Amino acid sequence: MEKYAEKRYIDTDKGGKKMTKRIRGRMAKVFSSMKAVFLSTFVFAFIVPSLVMVSLLYISFLHQTQIFHARQYHNTLQLLSSQLSGNINMDKEVSMAYFYDDKVKSFYTFVNNYDIEQEETRYNQCLQPYNQAITIYMTLLDKNIEGIGFVPVSHNSNRYFYIPKYQEPQVFENYHCNEKNWYPKLAENSNNIIFVKTDSTGNEDSISMIRAAKNVDKGQSIGYIVVNISTSFLEDMINELSVGKGSSIMLLSPDQQVLYTTDAKMTAYSDLIMNKDSVHTATDRFDVFRYTDQTYGFTFCYMASAKDMLMANLSSFWIVCVFYLIMVAAAYVAYKRMSRRITKSVNPIIDVMNQYNAGDSSILCDTSLCTVSEIATISENLNLMIRKINDHIDNEYKLQLSQKAAEYQALQAEIDPHFLYNTLNLFITLNRLDEKKKLENAIISLSHLFQYTCRHTGSTTIQQEFDFVKDYLYLQQIRYDDRLKFEFYLEPDMEDFEIPKLLIQPLVENVIVHALEPSDHPVNIQITAMMASSRYQYQFAVVSVVNTGGMPYRPGNADSGRTGIKNIRDRLAIFNPNAIFSIRGGDGKPTKCSIIIPVELKTETVL
Repeated sequence: MEKYAEKRYIDTDKGGKKMTKRIRGRMAKVFSSMKAVFLSTFVFAFIVPSLVMVSLLYISFLHQTQIFHARQYHNTLQLLSSQLSGNINMDKEVSMAYFYDDKVKSFYTFVNNYDIEQEETRYNQCLQPYNQAITIYMTLLDKNIEGIGFVPVSHNSNRYFYIPKYQEPQVFENYHCNEKNWYPKLAENSNNIIFVKTDSTGNEDSISMIRAAKNVDKGQSIGYIVVNISTSFLEDMINELSVGKGSSIMLLSPDQQVLYTTDAKMTAYSDLIMNKDSVHTATDRFDVFRYTDQTYGFTFCYMASAKDMLMANLSSFWIVCVFYLIMVAAAYVAYKRMSRRITKSVNPIIDVMNQYNAGDSSILCDTSLCTVSEIATISENLNLMIRKINDHIDNEYKLQLSQKAAEYQALQAEIDPHFLYNTLNLFITLNRLDEKKKLENAIISLSHLFQYTCRHTGSTTIQQEFDFVKDYLYLQQIRYDDRLKFEFYLEPDMEDFEIPKLLIQPLVENVIVHALEPSDHPVNIQITAMMASSRYQYQFAVVSVVNTGGMPYRPGNADSGRTGIKNIRDRLAIFNPNAIFSIRGGDGKPTKCSIIIPVELKTETVL
């Protein structure tokens, strides 16, 4: 069969090469007839449209670019303002913690009423719970808070009590809040919230939100709360936005103080940025776009660099130039479309030929994929040729299969005479011992055995084979009495699994002949059938015959006579070429015979 299959592959390969040569010759003629079509496509796809479209495309592109950029700048500033407002709203909650948290209120009240150097013990008692409470607020409410400070207005007014996030509390001496630029505004109106650039007590890349802390009962100020907010979230957002290389973004407080900028050089032009729509520097010109937050009054400014706009316009100019190349490429695209159409028609034929040469004899070409009529004709003829070859192969396979079936039946028939001989010897022994009851049961068991062996079938089920072996072992147990013991285990759902008839009984008989008869020791035979899975999830039916006790089982002894191991191997190979038969054991160890049959690859042929 293997030689025949190899010959089929060689013949198919030769036929495929000849067909490929014919296809290539026909394709060369098709391409030569399309040159005139390609030339006319080039003229009408490039020359006429290019004269009209080039100028219109460039003008329209410039206009739409300006509108798009203005809208993009406004959306960018609005997004940044919305994000900053959201963070400030959460930070206001932190700054007002003294209203509802006694730990914070007690600390503020204490440092405002007592000198911490004179009341150091009480100060430390208030500081620890205050530090824990503030740390929790900074962690839960806003990850951008860098620290919270407090400046008393009465005692310790020259001290600044600052708690950095995840760090030990700090006290800055000689801190005079009345010298700060934010102090006059809060002194004038204690309800104000001031935003300033963080001083040296904090990170220079942060913003300080300052508000007054009041005694709720008396309505008097007890100090000033400072919340340092990191601007890293603004940097992260700006990095994700499309900001030009020469452009910059600036954040101004309500009093036009620069709180944040992406370009420090633009700080010197902050006054012009708030009042003019265009700012000129020594090296560039900037178009200014502004957005003012209505709640807190801070302003985001976007300075669009003229150089960036020029580069964008220059890019559009090159796009227009490339348009000419695109028009030239249009002719090439037309050619590629035609070529692709032919290729799509030819590829199914080539794929079928390759797969058939690889051994897939059921493959056929899908003629609907061949949109070119000439190539469709080739695909139809190819399918006809494949069908004829498959018919020829099927006829040869059936002939060989019938020969295998005859061999199978001949090998199976070898078992019956030897088994009958052993059984008749047992009956003679029972008759001489006048064991009528045992003889009667033995004759009934023998009738079951003859009924089983006389069935004209090549295969049986494991359940039927187990019943047959039980009858056989019953006959042998009458002869050997307590020296012979046996156990059966059949896994549920395996009763109907097909195996060759009389496959297990010869293994059991060899145990009797080669392990029990030559020895005086008892023998225990364990017969099991179960399913097993490999690490690749393949299913196997495993039938085992284990001999414990008696003389060691030697495979060489089993090969003598007509029921040897070679007979079992041959029958198993005919039943399923992928099945495995193995023997393990020896001196001092139980002998185990295993039959392993792959479930997925099990032969479907009924012999």
